[in-house]
Amino acid sequence: MEIIHDHISNDAHRKITDTYTRGDYRVKVYTYHDKNKKAYWSIISECTVEPSGTTGIYFEKSRPQIDLNKLINSAIASRYNYQHLISYHSKALHMVRELIDQLLEKEKVSA
Repeated sequence: MEIIHDHISNDAHRKITDTYTRGDYRVKVYTYHDKNKKAYWSIISECTVEPSGTTGIYFEKSRPQIDLNKLINSAIASRYNYQHLISYHSKALHMVRELIDQLLEKEKVSA
């Protein structure tokens, strides 16, 4: 089964998301700017998905006791800068590249 990779970068919402979907399993890495805490947060999470009926759109179903939802990195930011957000997200992806591959491979074996 192939891996579908989506990249969404949204400057208005101060968030960048990369999703990797294999069948009904998804790993997501996202980085966002929290204006209240004045920080950038990078998080990796996993969930199952089910088709919505519209091609390419899925409903995510999280299993809190089982699924990974972990902070990768954080950085203090007194001001929001889109280029910094891109840089922090790139670093986060690099830090968890092996983990993403392991999670997707594990799901491939269990499917």
